[in-house]
Amino acid sequence: MTHQERAEIRRLWSGRVEEFRASGLGAPQWCAQHGYNVKQLHYWLHRLPTADATASASGWLPVPIVPESNHDTLGVRVGSAVIEVRMGFDADLLRAVVRALA
Repeated sequence: MTHQERAEIRRLWSGRVEEFRASGLGAPQWCAQHGYNVKQLHYWLHRLPTADATASASGWLPVPIVPESNHDTLGVRVGSAVIEVRMGFDADLLRAVVRALA
C-alpha cells in the first residue's frame, strides 16, 4: 500500500470517526447502521487524536461561539459549559473560569 493510499484511508476514517462521535450512538449501534466492523471503528478511535488531545498538544482549545439573539452577550462554550460574557466583563475572572473548566 502506498503512502497516498494510507493517507486516503486515514482521511476516510477520520470523517467516519467524527460522524460517529457526533451521532451520540454506541459503537455497535452506529456500526450496524452504517455497515462497519466495530473492531475497525475501535481501532480508528484509538488511532486518531481527538480535538481535546490535539488541543493539549498544541496548547490551544477550540472555542465555538454560541449564537444568541442579544448582541450585547457572547456565549463561550468550554466543554459542556457555556459562559455568557457581557460588555464590561472581568477578563481575569473569565480566564480563571476557563482554566477551571478546561
